[in-house]
Amino acid sequence: MAQNLNVIGLISGGKDSFFSLLHCQANGHRIIALANLYPPSPPSTNDSPTEDTDDLNSFMYQTVGHTLIPLYAEMLSLPLYRQEIRGTAVNTAKEYSTIHVGHDSHVSSSTASDSDDSGDDETESMITLLDNVKAHHPEANAVCSGAILSSYQRTRIESVALRMNLVPLAYLWQYPELPTPIPREGGLLEDMAAVGIDARIVKVASGGLDEDMLWENVCAEATRKKLTKAMKRFGGSILGEGGEFETLVIDGPEGFFEGLMEVGSEERKIVRGSGGEALLTFKGGTTMLRQRRQVDDGGWLEKLRIPIRFDRFFELLLDTPDQDKEHAPTLESRPLNERLSSKQYNWMDRYHICTGRWTTSISNLSAPHVKDSAQAQLKEIRRTLMSLLEHEIHRSTADIVFTTILLRSMDDFQAVNQKYAELFGARPNPPARVTVACGEMLPPGVHVVVSVVVTLGPATARQHLHVQSISYWAPANIGPYSQAASVRLGSEDDDAPAIVYIAGQIPLVPSSMEIVTRERYTGQAQCDHDTTTFRLQTALALQHLWRIGKAMDVSWWVGAIAFVVAGEDDIRDKASIAALAWSKIHVPENLVEETGRPTPTNETGYDVWNERCIDNRSFVTGQENVVLPDFSCLSLVVDDGAEISNGYPVVPPFFAVEIAQLPRGSQIEWQGLGVSRGAVRIFETIQEDGSAIMACSIASDDKIFGFIPFGLSSTQDIMVDQIESAISVLRRRCKVSGTAKGHWIAYTSHEIDRTRFEAQIIPCKSVWSVRGEELAAAVLVEYEKEVE
Repeated sequence: MAQNLNVIGLISGGKDSFFSLLHCQANGHRIIALANLYPPSPPSTNDSPTEDTDDLNSFMYQTVGHTLIPLYAEMLSLPLYRQEIRGTAVNTAKEYSTIHVGHDSHVSSSTASDSDDSGDDETESMITLLDNVKAHHPEANAVCSGAILSSYQRTRIESVALRMNLVPLAYLWQYPELPTPIPREGGLLEDMAAVGIDARIVKVASGGLDEDMLWENVCAEATRKKLTKAMKRFGGSILGEGGEFETLVIDGPEGFFEGLMEVGSEERKIVRGSGGEALLTFKGGTTMLRQRRQVDDGGWLEKLRIPIRFDRFFELLLDTPDQDKEHAPTLESRPLNERLSSKQYNWMDRYHICTGRWTTSISNLSAPHVKDSAQAQLKEIRRTLMSLLEHEIHRSTADIVFTTILLRSMDDFQAVNQKYAELFGARPNPPARVTVACGEMLPPGVHVVVSVVVTLGPATARQHLHVQSISYWAPANIGPYSQAASVRLGSEDDDAPAIVYIAGQIPLVPSSMEIVTRERYTGQAQCDHDTTTFRLQTALALQHLWRIGKAMDVSWWVGAIAFVVAGEDDIRDKASIAALAWSKIHVPENLVEETGRPTPTNETGYDVWNERCIDNRSFVTGQENVVLPDFSCLSLVVDDGAEISNGYPVVPPFFAVEIAQLPRGSQIEWQGLGVSRGAVRIFETIQEDGSAIMACSIASDDKIFGFIPFGLSSTQDIMVDQIESAISVLRRRCKVSGTAKGHWIAYTSHEIDRTRFEAQIIPCKSVWSVRGEELAAAVLVEYEKEVE
């Protein structure tokens, strides 16, 4: 993105929306207007002023203290626009879509907002409000909210913003989970206090919080201690994210707030509700605003805490020396073997369908007969895909959970992306996706190739993660793809294991959406033969993969692919760096005893392993204390069939794949396949050439994945023989029945005879193992046992 935005600030009067505005300004954006939604006014029986007793108890909008909102225009010296809330919460699902409320996401905002039908969802009230703001401020191109942990609020604001061509900003998203420059106990509330936010509690609705806390400053240390004690005893969020309390900001940092709000005790009245709930109402028209005499020039920016870019453990990956002789893989020389060339290719002359118990894969869809652009070819691919879904698989595009797009050139990315988006229309959760450019490795005349994974279970057996707001957490997916999608193996059981498909992650700085480089990170220019930029990109993209994995409750990686862009002279180094990062993050040095178990050994008592794995909560599944990797879920199956269930650390399969180009000029893109919940059994078999076949099974061995490497000595015929032999070993080792359906993905720099081996093909310049050995190919094998 790398541009300064003109931001509309959505405010409710609460602490979060104002603190988020501070972060907008700190990131170089300009706040041009404030916007607020208020509850419908009850009919007045006389001409006397009324109190704002109409608390909607909405999951979407805070309305306590709404009569004081007009004061913020003068306090911040910004224009304020207000709109009455219309309708109710028609769509109460966590993920919001206009499909549920009868609006088409592509209609004009006026069409979507002119109805006064009480059946309309209250979310759509934002359309009218923001329409009015844009009419007065046509330069507006972004909207900011204070969403921290609530996907319910975030997805609704994102839906409205994107329909109105506004960039959604949510700098507080997952803020409590982000790394801090220095340890602190008060968290977000302490950070608010540091810049001078004064937010008064105006409603309490939780055990341990009584009316005596009303009008206390929630950012004050004494109040924070009371909240902490109450939440530990009765449960709940110290930030009020579960509706435990609501706040009203009456003051903020000088230079941003040009005035403060004064509300005398005679202007406040306590209203008591059921279950210990209590709130304040305010007499309209009697609150006073006092202007400050002195206004500084924004010194609060120095006190505003910006989350640091790297989690501690991923930052440690940057410290690995270029030549780490103890840990570095052994790099074999790269012989001049015959590589794939476009003249050899005949493997995309037809698509391939493999149907299993839970998923169907459609691979290698292309349209070389369309002698035009990549966009035109994708249009034809879309026609073929829609026909296959309808007539052969009896599913729709809503059932696609993962897509692989291969381009000849990244120059076609934008055009292809626009046509690809038409597959999913207004649906809130498109599939996860990886997109790479293979260059001349694609067959002649082929500009785009598409492969998809389709789930066969009900919608209730899948989950998606689609965060479209710009934040500090992870890159926003403002486009037709989700960060992740999961498929539960056993639709009747909410606790059944799930396979999690993670979208390809490139090293975008989340808050700016720019690719990280040495110059942007350190201020120093890149030097020849310097690997700093690649190390930064490797660590940051891998951190994105990790954060998304934790959000999806991933406990173990089935395996990972690092797509790498490199030259002939540095591919070995880059493959080594990526492999070493993957290995270290599973078996951290200095945290592993001879037994292989991770233990804190840092002399300062700082437990990197604990910080990386413990005390994280999945905001998608709600699972507490997500551990990744969770070695306790593993059991190692040895050659005689015995199982060792001692949480022994294992590095999941990894391959580095050299391709031509990646999105945004990135040098690396990480793609991972994860397991959520359930036990994982690990199988490892050593082949005659010394290479290892690693497999894992989940869901009582109903789902099996295997990764098979193939050495450079393989010719086309020999490779197919080796593949068949390796698959036979894998089936026997994992006790896969002869009727089990298998799907194969081949990452290969050598041609594979498609008449003997039907597979999804990812053509590449070179393939590298976790040990740093160059391979002819790596094959991912997937089996799903049939129902007996």
